[in-house]
Amino acid sequence: MLDLREARAEDAALISRIIACSWRGAYQELIDPVYLARLPEEYWLPSMRSWLGSGRMYGLLAEMDSQVVGSIIYGRGRDEERANWGEIVSLYVLPEVLSRGVGSALLRQALCALREDGYDRVYLWAIRGNGQAERFYRKHGFRLTDEKVQYRIGNRDVCDVCMVREG
Repeated sequence: MLDLREARAEDAALISRIIACSWRGAYQELIDPVYLARLPEEYWLPSMRSWLGSGRMYGLLAEMDSQVVGSIIYGRGRDEERANWGEIVSLYVLPEVLSRGVGSALLRQALCALREDGYDRVYLWAIRGNGQAERFYRKHGFRLTDEKVQYRIGNRDVCDVCMVREG
């Protein structure tokens, strides 16, 4: 059985661990494997603690059999040109529960909350080349835009692409 609950600042370490585990599973072909192997589980701890503690962002956790298996962080858009949009900042599910509806449940609940907060347009950034994520977001009404941001992680170039959902 899947249960969703609100994430709090005290959950920051747990969320950071979920993200790190998900990165190691999903991005082996996209991000420098040496970087992934050395990625500390606490890498996102300060950001998560700050966002959730300040109320700047909101989060949900998914639990199966009393174990947290996924998380989503969302809120008002961080990009200046989309400050009046909602944003899905991160959505990660542990590799062992992929394709079991966890991500869909988290995304649906976050989109509902964003709609209740007055955001009828939502965007997110995803790493280009992650076909599974792109198919997932398309299934939930997002479309790919031409916007992208390139950067380097370890010794590989990485590109984020913007996806939007309107209405």
